Amino acid sequence: MGDVNTSMILAVTDDRLKAFVTIRDEGMVDENSLAKLIQEKEIKYGMDTQMLTNLVNTPRSGTFIIAQGKPPRQGKDGCMQYLFSSRPPQRDETEANVDFREIFDVPSVNANTVLAIYHPAKQGEDGITVTGLPIPANPVIELTVRAGKGASLAPDKLSVTSTINGRPRVKKQGRNVTVSVDALYQHEGDVDIKSGNLRFNGDVVITGNITENMIVDINGNLKVMGFVSRSTVKVSGNLEVMKVITAGKINAGGTTASLTKIENKLREIDEDIIGLDTKAVLLMKNLRERQQNIQFGQVVMALLDKQYTGMGKKIHDFKELVSQYPAKPPDELDNVLAELSALSGLKALALADLNGIKKTLAAAITILDTPDQQPSNVVAHSIWNSEVDATGNIKITGQGAFNSRVTALGTVEIKGVFRGGEMFAQKGIKASEIGGPMGIKTVARTQEGRIIKSNRVYNGAVLQIGSRIYTVQQDENMVLARIDERGDIILH
Repeated sequence: MGDVNTSMILAVTDDRLKAFVTIRDEGMVDENSLAKLIQEKEIKYGMDTQMLTNLVNTPRSGTFIIAQGKPPRQGKDGCMQYLFSSRPPQRDETEANVDFREIFDVPSVNANTVLAIYHPAKQGEDGITVTGLPIPANPVIELTVRAGKGASLAPDKLSVTSTINGRPRVKKQGRNVTVSVDALYQHEGDVDIKSGNLRFNGDVVITGNITENMIVDINGNLKVMGFVSRSTVKVSGNLEVMKVITAGKINAGGTTASLTKIENKLREIDEDIIGLDTKAVLLMKNLRERQQNIQFGQVVMALLDKQYTGMGKKIHDFKELVSQYPAKPPDELDNVLAELSALSGLKALALADLNGIKKTLAAAITILDTPDQQPSNVVAHSIWNSEVDATGNIKITGQGAFNSRVTALGTVEIKGVFRGGEMFAQKGIKASEIGGPMGIKTVARTQEGRIIKSNRVYNGAVLQIGSRIYTVQQDENMVLARIDERGDIILH
């Protein structure tokens, strides 16, 4: 009958959902040859018997689909529907002109108000290949809904209702969602030695000042009508100080700030691991084609030594961040540390692949990733000799910031000057002036891809975007610092 392989070819698509036959010599087609090809390719599901009959009875040249599998029907994860606004107005993250007065327009609800409804997950349906193998649908995720303080959970656990008047709050940790209601507390007068330290689980307004050596720890938003002097202030929400912060230590975001830093470092490592794995697999393939006897671990060690020289420092920095975390870190971080230890020294030689490391990193990032969590912002009139950290944006509305360390995982906007010290804003910086006429050491840093904008930057000020550093050699006006196409910092 001739060579079936050249006169008639049966192929299966990469996704195994279609099988088609290509006929080059219609005279060589018969039922037995078709059946033999189908048996060789193990086609068992979704065969088009009518098409096969037609090809046997009336052979013709061309390509014909003879079998089709069934793709999986993906399910839908469980999700929450919130019946109140839990976010401040959104804006373009590259701009820094948001009106922060809106941040403290706290949403409120009355008692017996339905706050949230849970929509359970919908299971998917497995598919099947033309060879009869199942194609599993993606697993769906169910959330566990809980009612916190000031709220109650319906018997069917599908809705949460307020039991008091106050501010609704959502806390998401992994697959657990807690909906609660906080009442607003107003502290009359100063927080001082007479009142004692102030700790409160809810939103707070202080009508006076926070004075020397006091601690204010608020699980919510805080508004201070006066000044903050030589004191420690921690808030999990937003902070607004109407007057000056002097010699203060400010943290907006609580332990979340530490977790965010850990997550950012973990994502850097994850990106490197993915690149390392891709290159290692490709090198192994090339070496095997050349019949060279080399182990996967040897390839990984070579890449770590030559192309991924910064991996060790990133892992070290990650360990430091985890060790400094103020509470017990999630177990997933311990798992990551254990897996990453396999990359150190000669241990890498024993690696057969990086799949375990990649899987552990992905699991940790999923736990740390809390996109529904509102960043914590800081607004103050001026800052002197202080440390200010925020997981959101920092805005200085008055004279500026002097001899201070300012860190924001969002933007920093300073109406006045930033003189002396260091500021880092992950999403960009805007200030009227950076540095000073006397050459006081001033550093402004942001993430790669962001900009530093200032009406005036003084000689000696240091601008850093990503890993690129630029020391200003003369006073510059109307500065817009960014990375150009060559990877250098340029000033417009």
